[in-house]
Amino acid sequence: MRKEIVSLILEKDGKILVEKRKKSKKTSPGAIIFPAGHINEGESKKEALIREMKEELGIDIVNPKLIYDAELDVEEKEKISWFRCEDFKGSIVKNEAEELKWIDPSENGILTHEVSREALFKFLKNY
Repeated sequence: MRKEIVSLILEKDGKILVEKRKKSKKTSPGAIIFPAGHINEGESKKEALIREMKEELGIDIVNPKLIYDAELDVEEKEKISWFRCEDFKGSIVKNEAEELKWIDPSENGILTHEVSREALFKFLKNY
């Protein structure tokens, strides 16, 4: 069965937010990625993204835009949809990540997965 995942490229003051996954996570422990989460049955991508960012970061994102879709075959088949967002309400907290960090987009080499760098490239190219 294929998992569907949503991921967010959150931009603020020219920086983007990345997270270091906890080493206890089943998938990609310790990886540096964009905040992400799974789509639950019956949810749209956007609904899942809004819910996941509230759970993981404690924020309400405003007007996220879909920028890139990809299919992966890492540990199991996954479909990932990346969104971009510049506006949010609330203060960011690390509810599920080991660490959160704002980086300059030129620091894309810090991202663990090539597909995350591809999503960032699409983000930079289109915006």
